[in-house]
Amino acid sequence: MAAIASERDAAVRWFGRGAGAVHVRADDVELTASGTRSTITADGVSLPLNLKVLGEHHVMNALAAIAAATALGVSLQDCITRLETVELAERWRMQPMGSDRVRIINDAYNASPDSMAAALRTLAQIAGPGERTVAVLGAMSELGEYAGEEHDRIGLQAVRLGIQRIVVVGPEARRLFLAVVGEGSWDGEGVYFATADEAYDYLLTELRDGDRVLVKSSNSAGLRHLGDRLGESFS
Repeated sequence: MAAIASERDAAVRWFGRGAGAVHVRADDVELTASGTRSTITADGVSLPLNLKVLGEHHVMNALAAIAAATALGVSLQDCITRLETVELAERWRMQPMGSDRVRIINDAYNASPDSMAAALRTLAQIAGPGERTVAVLGAMSELGEYAGEEHDRIGLQAVRLGIQRIVVVGPEARRLFLAVVGEGSWDGEGVYFATADEAYDYLLTELRDGDRVLVKSSNSAGLRHLGDRLGESFS
């Protein structure tokens, strides 16, 4: 990066969450069911940022925007004021639905192993005392020869994160369910349904007050529509 900047006679703005982020840095990142809080320091000025967008990974997106804007002379306060108006990154991308009673997070527009892992970590982090975590998971598409092992990995991660109900939907995701069972989730924590309609009927009777529910899959699995139905049912 420094070599490219030198060749182009360009300035470099370093941002992130570590000690190397000397220009724009985020500290004290805290996730809740209603958003992501942090303290942003830019060029020696520190201010709180309350993002309504769910997910720790969105803090890095905010830092990138702040680094670019402050380089152009925009104040940190103006950056934060604008960022705090953003309520949704995109439809079906970590979209909060439902109510405080049963919170649905519809993130089923797309899915890769990395985004699936990030969404599961977010689900585990936002649940408070007495709140149950429920992951409704479908297939990740276009993984080619790695599809099997990547679905295995996500199933293992869901169990190891302590997700209390894992609902797997669709034949293409069945290997994920088998990984969940193989990791030791056999006492009703993991269930499998061939269709979204079957999963919906189950979830209507299974979900209860205090549940935090993630719906996550690739677009082709169609679970975004299941997320919409659940959001309407528990609003």
